[in-house]
Amino acid sequence: MFEQMVQSIDIPTLAFSRGLMQIVLGGLLLYLGSKDEGARGARLWAIGFFFNGLSLFVFPIQVPIGWEMPRTVVNHLSLGLSSAFFLAGFWKFGKQPRQLWILIMVVAVPAFSLLTWEILWPNARWRILTTASAQALFLLTLQHSLRQAPRAELGVIYRRLRYVVIAYLLLVVWAYGSVADLLPTTARVAQSYHRLAFSGGSLLFMLAMAVGCLALQFALLAARSADLAKIDWLTGLLNRRGFFQAVADREQLVPAGSLITLDIDHFKQINDRYGHAAGDHVLQVLARHLQSLQASDPLVSRMGGEEFCILLPDASIDSARALADQVRVRCGEELVVAGDGQPIRFTVSAGVAAIGSGENFERALGRADQALYLAKADGRDQVRLAPSPEPSA
Repeated sequence: MFEQMVQSIDIPTLAFSRGLMQIVLGGLLLYLGSKDEGARGARLWAIGFFFNGLSLFVFPIQVPIGWEMPRTVVNHLSLGLSSAFFLAGFWKFGKQPRQLWILIMVVAVPAFSLLTWEILWPNARWRILTTASAQALFLLTLQHSLRQAPRAELGVIYRRLRYVVIAYLLLVVWAYGSVADLLPTTARVAQSYHRLAFSGGSLLFMLAMAVGCLALQFALLAARSADLAKIDWLTGLLNRRGFFQAVADREQLVPAGSLITLDIDHFKQINDRYGHAAGDHVLQVLARHLQSLQASDPLVSRMGGEEFCILLPDASIDSARALADQVRVRCGEELVVAGDGQPIRFTVSAGVAAIGSGENFERALGRADQALYLAKADGRDQVRLAPSPEPSA
């Protein structure tokens, strides 16, 4: 019964269906890529699916005698180009360096196979095995590229895709090991079973790859949306939510350090006199300056309105005070913003606090804010130090 069912399966029709499915999935990836300017990886995957589908489309076509070679050429070269675009897509998506020689190899080996075993010394068996070696190189390179995800949120998808690639690589070795008569007799099966197993395995592999690529693209879009929720739209700095999240992520690695809170003096007057557009420009100029600080891994945030905060991991309160004073002097003397035909000058006040060992971060931030309020109450354009944290903190 099972043997009759196997023999009734039409392998060429299955190949045609696989090709059609891959072209549709490639179109879906291309559509997703067109909606995201940074989705070049998805667009390269889409081209890979198109070429793989093309290689399968030409497989079942019945051609007149003497026209077999063009079909074989399209089949082999399309498969090589598909592998190259898949690899380039994963390198682009994962922000990995492109290895041009591998891309050349996965296309050049099928071309060499066609020239050698189809034109010069016709031998279908060696042609198939030579082209299969390029597929093995593609799969080995792909599973190596999947070792490290570009973001932690994508790690699970990368790991599962790697398992899929390794499983398919074993299937390829078994399939072409049978063609080469390298497997022991006990590992060989009837040709009908062999073709069905390989066609079914290839179908499942490409389905898994398509689902994986789609999942990666959706997961990346979700991660970017989460990032945007943590970024201040005007300055590009972390907002209050993003700042506290980043501090929580660093808390185990950076248990101590210093905090600087900054506030633009008389900011309401700047808005009233020059307009809100000029006020926004002042915020952007100050944000760019804070991003350029020559400090040890600073974490800079716009906490709201005209208030900014800087976390300096492992920095002493003296070095933090020196940095805050440097910012204050730079703002008062050098940073000038053009506003409605006249320059806008502004000053800042700052509060500095050392984070005590084991101290709650919000408590340290509150002490820095108290120092900032004192600086503003004492006349602004100055830096004040917060008192040392109490031992009980």
